[in-house]
Amino acid sequence: MKALKIKDVVEKVSLGQSTIYKMVAEGGFPRPFQIAPNRVAWVESEVDAWLAERAAVRGREPEEAHPA
Repeated sequence: MKALKIKDVVEKVSLGQSTIYKMVAEGGFPRPFQIAPNRVAWVESEVDAWLAERAAVRGREPEEAHPA
C-alpha cells in the first residue's frame, strides 16, 4: 500500500487542492487518513479506483453535442 500526499493526489487526478477537499467533504472522493499529527494521506489504490470509476462513467454517458 502506498500513501499519497495532497501534492501527489493533485498531480495524479489533475484537480486543485480545494476541489479535492470539497469533493471529500461531499462524499465524492476518497477520504484521507491521519498518517501523523497534522498530516493526512490518501491510499493510492483508492484514488486509482476513483479514477477508474470516472473513466468508466465516461463510457456510459451520452455524447455531448459539440458546436461546429
